[in-house]
Amino acid sequence: MAMLKTILGNLLRPSRTRAPADMPEVPPVYRGALAHDAACCTACGTCAFVCAPKAISFTQDPGVSVSWHFFIGQCSFCGLCAQNCPMRAISLQADAPAATNSAAGDGLRLESVIRLQPCTRCGAAHVPLPDATIEALWGVEEAERGLCPECRRRAASEKLRAAFVPAEEAHHDR
Repeated sequence: MAMLKTILGNLLRPSRTRAPADMPEVPPVYRGALAHDAACCTACGTCAFVCAPKAISFTQDPGVSVSWHFFIGQCSFCGLCAQNCPMRAISLQADAPAATNSAAGDGLRLESVIRLQPCTRCGAAHVPLPDATIEALWGVEEAERGLCPECRRRAASEKLRAAFVPAEEAHHDR
């Protein structure tokens, strides 16, 4: 009898669901909508590696681009992706994620495309260094800015070798 009284009491009460315009204020430490800046991203994969629910992934179009994908339906909003991104390309906004009804019914998906550029030395396609990184790397010559990671490593090795081996000895070793 008590159960029937509870059911009838719940049926006769007004709705307790909030209207979209009647949402509470977001606290300042709220980790909400994720934002990705493709101009700062080097597609290192750290964000995908630390994402336990696998809400972040990468796909490659060989020689053309690398795409960064985010699926909000899997995100736990832990903030590890933003915390561990070495380039600070990911940030969590104070805004609540937007609700959406996609055709697939799977929620909100974000995608950023990072275009590959040819290496100025070997021609291999690679993710270019972001401008903010280039400015932070003092000592990087203009000619080295368009190099792929392998050519950049070789150029650094050549500089080190030249610094430690006198010019005369370098000619004798060849």
